[in-house]
Amino acid sequence: MPLFSFYPCRKDGSSTAFETFEQYSDDDALERANQVLREHDSAVEVVVWQGERRVGAVQRLGADA
Repeated sequence: MPLFSFYPCRKDGSSTAFETFEQYSDDDALERANQVLREHDSAVEVVVWQGERRVGAVQRLGADA
């Protein structure tokens, strides 16, 4: 199963942490990113990577990331 990295980012674009999870697909990883976003109150978006490939990002509603 592929390993994905999740970076919760603040409004200034900085990320002070990351988490990794195995997911079946890009779609599953983006769903997981929503969960990571809910767990990090200071984050306005979560950027998802698989190795050196950027999978995508999810943003908090109403946030200008």
